[in-house]
Amino acid sequence: EEDVPADKTKCGQCGSLSPKTYRFCISCGAVLKSKPELPRGRPTGGEPAKPPPPPPSKKPPPKASAGGRVACAECDGLCEAGEAFCKYCGAPLPKAPVVAAEEPVAKKPKLPSRPRPKVDLEQSDALTLEKPARSAAKPAAARPSGKGDISGKLVVIVEDGSEGRALDLSGRQVDIGSVEGDIVLAEDRYLSPRHARFFRQDGHWYLRDLESVNGVYRRLRKPVPLRHGDLVLLGLEVLEFQLVDHAERGLGHAIQHGVLVFGSPAATRRARLCQRTVEGVIRDVYHLVADETTVGRETGDIVFTSDPFMSRRHAAIQWDEDAQEYVLADLNSSNGTYVAIRDDVRLENGDFVRLGQHLFRVDLPQKPQR
Repeated sequence: EEDVPADKTKCGQCGSLSPKTYRFCISCGAVLKSKPELPRGRPTGGEPAKPPPPPPSKKPPPKASAGGRVACAECDGLCEAGEAFCKYCGAPLPKAPVVAAEEPVAKKPKLPSRPRPKVDLEQSDALTLEKPARSAAKPAAARPSGKGDISGKLVVIVEDGSEGRALDLSGRQVDIGSVEGDIVLAEDRYLSPRHARFFRQDGHWYLRDLESVNGVYRRLRKPVPLRHGDLVLLGLEVLEFQLVDHAERGLGHAIQHGVLVFGSPAATRRARLCQRTVEGVIRDVYHLVADETTVGRETGDIVFTSDPFMSRRHAAIQWDEDAQEYVLADLNSSNGTYVAIRDDVRLENGDFVRLGQHLFRVDLPQKPQR
């Protein structure tokens, strides 16, 4: 059997060798079996995480980039000249002219803080891709608002766990949406036109969901009680928590035509988790019958073996007998456990929030500002 160098991965489809860190074969575009291990401590949905990306929009012809590399027409990732398929998404690469490595790269312009411009992130780093090198995005025209100084930042976290661009939190409020707001993420089709609002009150920043379709998720810092209808994001899975009503709990043995129905033994159940899909329907339903139910990728009561963003033992749902309620706790997972917010929530420095396909880290001053 042919020896494969330590820094290479052999494609099972065509037998070609690709760098070990690549996800797709550079000769045929097939998915490589060995994938880079996800970095621990990285948040991702998202988010969320993370639903399948929307159908790609029409993009201009790919351009050659500095250093003799070619930009992929599907994901804008930079690949080496001569590679037939994109190492980020597996799409065929065009035959584009190579530009000399000495070509200068445009520097990212510094956005003024007053008056604050309306930022258009149509060209921004998205969670659906690894962070490719990009030229600076063109800011939208400034809109005088009379708002105050910068008192915080929203840092975009990309799929590989690295940091993208930082967006300013300034003034009294900052709205985010796909069409309207102070920050516009036009290419994120999971965002509502005006999705969420960050606002400052009593020296602290708060987050509000503006009745968006897909909600706003915040990463757990400590165990929280669950309420009927709560949406939980674990890896790529969106699970709706539902309490079972007393009528359903009291179901007795079924009888059909005077005969007892034969089946699996009945178990006492107080609640269930319903798996929500991008088709807008409930797929699988998991009843909570034990005092503790664990969810993970490899071990647990509920297992999602095909979710690459879920940890081996990701989260647990525990029944609190004294409070007569269920409590959700993260089990030190790599990418965290998220719950959709229902009310205004006060943000702390280092919080992670998921809006549509974008994941942000909230960076705030250590001392509250008024």
